[in-house]
Amino acid sequence: MNRYDHLFVLLAGVLLLSSCGIKKSAEVTADLWNTWEQAEEQMQPDFPDVPPLILVHGWNGDESTWPAPGRLIELENLLQRDVYMFTYRTAIYPNRFPPLEVVEEQFTRYLAPYTQVDVIAHSMGGLLVRHYLSDHSDSPIRRLVFLATPHFGSNAAHLLMGLGSALAEGNIQANEIQPGSDFLWQLNELEGSELKHVQVLNVYIQSDTLIRSDLVVSATSSYLPWARNITVEGPHHTLGERLMQFPRVLDFISTGRLPDTVAAVPPPQQNAWLRFRVNGVEDRLSANNFKAYDARGVPSRDFKLCCKLRSGLYGKAGLQTVVLENLKPGFNYHFRPSIGGKTLIVSADELMQRQTPVMMKEFIVNDARLDPAAGDPAQ
Repeated sequence: MNRYDHLFVLLAGVLLLSSCGIKKSAEVTADLWNTWEQAEEQMQPDFPDVPPLILVHGWNGDESTWPAPGRLIELENLLQRDVYMFTYRTAIYPNRFPPLEVVEEQFTRYLAPYTQVDVIAHSMGGLLVRHYLSDHSDSPIRRLVFLATPHFGSNAAHLLMGLGSALAEGNIQANEIQPGSDFLWQLNELEGSELKHVQVLNVYIQSDTLIRSDLVVSATSSYLPWARNITVEGPHHTLGERLMQFPRVLDFISTGRLPDTVAAVPPPQQNAWLRFRVNGVEDRLSANNFKAYDARGVPSRDFKLCCKLRSGLYGKAGLQTVVLENLKPGFNYHFRPSIGGKTLIVSADELMQRQTPVMMKEFIVNDARLDPAAGDPAQ
């Protein structure tokens, strides 16, 4: 084969690949047009006299969190009601994405035209809805389903914060969904009172196999003590698009009946969030004034301090929480006020008396030696 033959073969190959590429591109474009046409059809109000179903995605989500437009049309026909999606600014890469308190204002305006709606919220979207309800006791939300919502935070947020540190503004939403954040402390301090006017079903992932488990949110965090809980299998990021595979969820949204099956029991792992006030002032925490000791009295680093950065729009910068995961009998925790004073000892056994997945407790330390108004006790 001479060089001209080689050139001919090469040219033929390029033309063949190009023709395949054109065909593939045409098919992809046709599919996109079909999807957009279905999306436009799906967003039309077909059942204006029935409360719509609103889907709220989570962190790094968008419309693709949910079933494809064609499947949503099937869901609308099945439920005999319109299905709409609330979207907001969030993504994996660091950027100036707003805190959830700001997104709540957008959600408030979105719901304003409706007198009644039902909501299904995935992951961080559930925190957004809970925060909205804490500010709106007269909300139009009738029924609410949480799908794998990190009610007590996600350790994956630490990874997101690492990614966010590439830019100065970081990832504000990741700061808020850390376990122990001020945003989550204030939300869970309500102990579910924000849900009292709403019918609620909480769905979280539980599986014996790694591939079907939730690798983003632990069961301890996604279990909601103030609602009926049921379990499904994961993975976390596909729950929204698999919505039509959960008949108990669809039946609840349609009828308001909670599933007849036995409710999920609380996960066995127990965590605790601790805060300390000294003479009415929240004390700064560090590895110098908070210590952990195992059952043998050996020092342990089995705790985390949250948060280094601000983690709530309406809280003060620097509010800190000790996060204890998987409490173990016999452990003891020593807190010594940062400006000196008597050491407070807290036992894990004491914290485990309350049978909830996450216990939140603020300790009040009143010490006259640390009170400037009391004068110098040495005088």
